[in-house]
Amino acid sequence: MNTREEVGEFSKLFNGFMTLMRRFIFKVLCVGPIPNHISFIMDGNRRFAKKHNLQDLDAGHRAGFVSVTHVLQYCQEIGVPYVTLYAFGHDNFRREPEEVKCVMDLMLEKIELTIDQAISGNLNNLKVIFIGDLNMLNERLKAAAQRLMEVTEENRGLMVVVCVAYSTSHEIVHAIRESCVKKCGDGDSPQVLEVSDIEECMYTSIVPDPALVIRTGGRDRLSNFMTWQTSKSLLHTTVALWPELGLWHLVWAILKFQRMQNYLQKKQKLD
Repeated sequence: MNTREEVGEFSKLFNGFMTLMRRFIFKVLCVGPIPNHISFIMDGNRRFAKKHNLQDLDAGHRAGFVSVTHVLQYCQEIGVPYVTLYAFGHDNFRREPEEVKCVMDLMLEKIELTIDQAISGNLNNLKVIFIGDLNMLNERLKAAAQRLMEVTEENRGLMVVVCVAYSTSHEIVHAIRESCVKKCGDGDSPQVLEVSDIEECMYTSIVPDPALVIRTGGRDRLSNFMTWQTSKSLLHTTVALWPELGLWHLVWAILKFQRMQNYLQKKQKLD
């Protein structure tokens, strides 16, 4: 056996050991309550690229996509039914045009790759939904997002909600407009809008409110992300940049959620 074969054999054994260790950790973790919906504010891709002197404009975002695949795998193994990813905010379109184009091109590349995986049957346990003002996307990207939603529509398992061109302020305006049209119609009689009417027309009405919000990058703010839906959620922040987010960061966040259960349940009863 040459050196390359020995390294390959060791890597295979090591990966197998780490998989068993991860499953053991998750089994212990599942003794306590598991959040039914985790939202991720994926902050720090650009700082990661700067930190590691990566010159390509999309380098940090490519590293961030690797973290997305790992996090979704972990959430599936733990048994989290819903995950929301804050992929690109409405205000992010104000960035330099070159960077916006770079991110949109990368997003298209990864969506088309995911479509191929879904068609080949490798994503049977993953359902993907895009929300936000999708009309802000170029036609090719919008068509690809629609296609991915179609090919994963019948899948059961983890539902992944990808927020693109999203902000809560725009979502609320959209929901109020839709609820007015839906409730008032062409009638002349005055109508009263209830909170439930607006919530039914929110982009996020397809999933329950997040139980846990995880923000990377060390900042303690929601950045116009699901502020309507997170009044009863636990916000967990970590100094790790999004591409640096690993298994232990996720485990620690869920342990914090479990430790705070009594407080969260009391808060829900009071509200």
